[in-house]
Formats: sequence, structure tokens, C-alpha cells
Amino acid sequence: MGQYYKFVNATKRSESTIPLPFNFNMPWAKSLERYSREELREKFDFVIQNNSWSQEDEVMAIGDYGTIFYYPKD
Repeated sequence: MGQYYKFVNATKRSESTIPLPFNFNMPWAKSLERYSREELREKFDFVIQNNSWSQEDEVMAIGDYGTIFYYPKD
């Protein structure tokens, strides 16, 4: 089983609550550790765009067990 991740904008101190089409319209994602950098970037881009966040903000996905993914910038 994988971890569940919530997307957080540390710059704005807010958590995403938008429905995610890649997780049955739930506001959290599952098993992000299984995705490639490109796939992970697509998921972050969706969250950033649909929350009207800036690409310059520090956005991360925080897992149930403490794993953190940051927006892959390169």
C-alpha cells in the first residue's frame, strides 16, 4: 500500500482542497513515490494551476509517514 499525500503551499501557508482527477476527485494523492519526475511534475502543475498558486511558491506533497516531495524544478 502507498502513502497518502496532501499538497501544501508553504509560501502561502495553505493546503490544497481541490479535487484531483488522478485520484478519484479526492483532494489528496496516493503513492507519489511510484511516479517518474515528469509525471510528478504534471501532478504538481495541475495542483498549482488549479489553486491559482505561483510557480515561484514553495509547494510540496507531504505523506502520511513523513515523506516529502518538493516540486521537481529541473
